[in-house]
Amino acid sequence: MWLGFNGPRSKAALGTWDRRFEAYQTNLKPILPKLNPRARRFFQHALVLHDGTLTRMEVGDRISDAGGKATRNIANRRQLVVRLFVLSDRIDQHCYTLEYKNIDRIELNYPGKVKLFPIGMFSNLGDWGYDELTSVANGLFRHEILFSSGATIIIDFRQVSVHRKRAK
Repeated sequence: MWLGFNGPRSKAALGTWDRRFEAYQTNLKPILPKLNPRARRFFQHALVLHDGTLTRMEVGDRISDAGGKATRNIANRRQLVVRLFVLSDRIDQHCYTLEYKNIDRIELNYPGKVKLFPIGMFSNLGDWGYDELTSVANGLFRHEILFSSGATIIIDFRQVSVHRKRAK
């Protein structure tokens, strides 16, 4: 559909977009109350990161204390965390940090099944295109992100936090 926006059948693609976006908003309504207030605000504004840049992705069992000492006590308390750092493309640029916990699945599909709009001289993810939040099961959510290169990130999680600060 994203390719259709920029092709000869753009009106048809926009009509399809409107119908699907409305259906997505309907499906999102019962999910939002299950999130904390900041995450709720972030996900209800579906296009806030459109054309943004994923500046960094962290995945690990101790990303909050990566340089700490290894002890048996700490080793038994490891918890997988995923963090995405995203720079918005808005006039009033903000940096967003999305932190996912209680992870069931992480999938990074690069370069993606379909080449969409590769940008730049080097291989990259490209612009943050569209993302969706869905409920996979009771208490388990899925965040799917599509980039302009065609790459995707899928994270199945039970807990998410979102922080925003003005870019320097």
